[in-house]
Amino acid sequence: MVTKSGSIIAARDVTEARNLERDDDVMDELHRRLFTVLATTELPTETIVDLTLLGRYYERFADHAVSVARRVVYLVTGEYVPETSGDHDVSEEGARIALLRRSSPRG
Repeated sequence: MVTKSGSIIAARDVTEARNLERDDDVMDELHRRLFTVLATTELPTETIVDLTLLGRYYERFADHAVSVARRVVYLVTGEYVPETSGDHDVSEEGARIALLRRSSPRG
């Protein structure tokens, strides 16, 4: 996404800027799947926390790339594309992990 975002900015490519949202959707889905996998793994808690944070950082990076792409669309076309409030509530993610952990066999 870094390379793609850089190319979008350099070329002021509105089409690719709009398409970047699909890449973000893929990253969001991977982020959600990571929670499911980590909730059922036997890895040490410290490793699970590290992987959860790493996944979160990558997911947020993708969100920022979409934000930049929306700004490129605005700069080129004058069309304002509002930010959507996605599923980026940290407390919601924490609750989801806790729920998955409680329902896993290892408790």
